[in-house]
Amino acid sequence: MIFKGSIFTMTRRLFFMLLLLLLFTTSFAQAPNWVVNGNSFQYSMTFVGFLNMDGVTLSSTNDKVAAFVNGECRGVTNLIYVASQKGYYAYLTVFSNVNGEIVNFKIYNSVNNAVKDIGVAKTFEIGQNYGNLFQAFSFANPALSSAAEILDFNFKDIVRKGIQFDGSKVMITLDKMQSVVSLNSLFTLSPGASAYIGTAPQLSGSNSINFTNPVVFKVLSQDQSVLKEWIVSVQPPIFYYRKNVVCYAKGAIKVVCPWEGTSVALQFNGQTLASQTIVNGETTFTNLIAGVYKVITLGVVKEINVIQK
Repeated sequence: MIFKGSIFTMTRRLFFMLLLLLLFTTSFAQAPNWVVNGNSFQYSMTFVGFLNMDGVTLSSTNDKVAAFVNGECRGVTNLIYVASQKGYYAYLTVFSNVNGEIVNFKIYNSVNNAVKDIGVAKTFEIGQNYGNLFQAFSFANPALSSAAEILDFNFKDIVRKGIQFDGSKVMITLDKMQSVVSLNSLFTLSPGASAYIGTAPQLSGSNSINFTNPVVFKVLSQDQSVLKEWIVSVQPPIFYYRKNVVCYAKGAIKVVCPWEGTSVALQFNGQTLASQTIVNGETTFTNLIAGVYKVITLGVVKEINVIQK
């Protein structure tokens, strides 16, 4: 009986070992066997990139990217961890004997054991490099967004008086007594984009920035292909002056604003009478009859009553 029990125990152990081996082999059976012999080619081009599959940035040294020309593998590399960036990057070298070949890419996700094509192809250029550790090349399926916009800008625990976007400039008006030396910025960016001052990452609601002078924000798109500069300025309120109507002249409204070129609109009875820009720090609307006017500057609406004398 002891002999039979020993055989049964050994058989059971062997069965589980074979089962584990089978599971292990099955898990990695579909891992692509991408191979290239660089010595067969005269020229090369390089990429520093990141891998993203189904909206998830890959982060395993078993994940890889490969380059193909007409189905032939021309380059392959696994991800490596870069401690200075706290992220995983692919350093891919692509080989060819001629310029102008169309290079396509595939990425492999080792966790899901999945391979996907990358929709973006590149033309082979001898010695060309795409991407770096700050602005890496995107190997992604599906493609990521290239938008790099500031959609809104505010400050924590502060009431904003007004805001205006002018191209890549953001102009914000705060109360004249508000200190701007250390402000906690709240900003909304394009989906997946990130913000920097220099190369230092900025997190919305978790920062302390001196806005005594305009601050240059850099917004990096989700796919890292676009790095756009935005100039954010903070100023005290705009000042308004009026000249009432007298018997020999009509009234006037003067707007004093520190931002040159700012648009100022004048409305009366729900209609826009005129739109002017700030020149040398001011603009003036003249020949006004008595009544209540609305002046709109940097998103701020100011009611001004011109009185008949």
